[in-house]
Amino acid sequence: MTEPKNQHLTHALNQLIGDYGIQTVLDCLADRCLKEADFLRSDRSTDLAENWEEIGKGLKHILSRWQE
Repeated sequence: MTEPKNQHLTHALNQLIGDYGIQTVLDCLADRCLKEADFLRSDRSTDLAENWEEIGKGLKHILSRWQE
């Protein structure tokens, strides 16, 4: 029997956190969100790009406050 998609994603995320640490995983995720925003902006999908950029900046903000 295969596990449901959300359980599979949770397992994969837990594995990444276990291997690399939560700060590294969040930093990589934030970078990916910002790159996606740049791509979408170049494709003229500005509303969607703003959403991705907001998420990326939010994650970066969390990381910076965490390191204080």
